[in-house]
Amino acid sequence: MKNFNHLLEKRELLINCKQRNPELCQWRPTGNIKATSGANVCVSLVCEQCLARTSVFLDENSYKNHEKILLKEITRV
Repeated sequence: MKNFNHLLEKRELLINCKQRNPELCQWRPTGNIKATSGANVCVSLVCEQCLARTSVFLDENSYKNHEKILLKEITRV
């Protein structure tokens, strides 16, 4: 299982963590990937530890860099 914490900024990790301890959180994609205007992609994430949910917006290049691993992780679940 991959950890996708690097897709979120540190302050977002702290804000979104129900336990207020982002070192314990392990974010993974949930399967909701949406195209948005301006060549951006919205990816929904859920924390394996505290079950918090959030979304992250990736530009086209970032999404292309992570596309294979995101889709692989989504199909694993």
